[in-house]
Amino acid sequence: MKQVVIAVLAFALLGFAFYSGKWYTKQQYTEKHRSEVVLENIEKVWKLSTVEANLSEIYKFQDYYYYDFSPLRKSALIRVNARVQAGFDFDSIGIQISEENRLIRFSQIPEPEILSIDHDLEYYDITEGTFNSFTTEELNALQSRAKDSIRTAAVTMNILNEAQSSKSEIKKLIALAVSGMGWEVIFDEDVSRVDMLD
Repeated sequence: MKQVVIAVLAFALLGFAFYSGKWYTKQQYTEKHRSEVVLENIEKVWKLSTVEANLSEIYKFQDYYYYDFSPLRKSALIRVNARVQAGFDFDSIGIQISEENRLIRFSQIPEPEILSIDHDLEYYDITEGTFNSFTTEELNALQSRAKDSIRTAAVTMNILNEAQSSKSEIKKLIALAVSGMGWEVIFDEDVSRVDMLD
């Protein structure tokens, strides 16, 4: 009987020590975060996004030294989710105004371009060999290559053609806004009114 009581007490002490140890380690755990935001530059831009596409791509990377065998090989399987915006950058467009004739002349509206790519990466599998592992620079380069791959895919999928198709609507909107103020607008294609600005 005495041995059973001692065994129960020993078991209770072990259980108490185990749970109090867990509690103690939880109390000792500390996590700190710190970040600093530095504003580097602010620019005024005049860009019009007319098309937005959501793309998803599986990007595979692999390299090895000399022979394709496990200790010498590293590979990554990455899923890239991206939102691509295409449209027009009006920063380079020329505007001439003739107050006397109440006429505004726009030089050629630029060709559409990819304005922004907002992407995030999900690393599904990163495998490193014993003698071949990823450096921080290589992981950053993978992210850059994945973004370039999305840019290429966006161009291939005719996103720029979709943006181009809205060019005539943009001209109509500009003309409508200007005519509402009692002015007239012309574009370089309309050569017949260009002489009015000279």
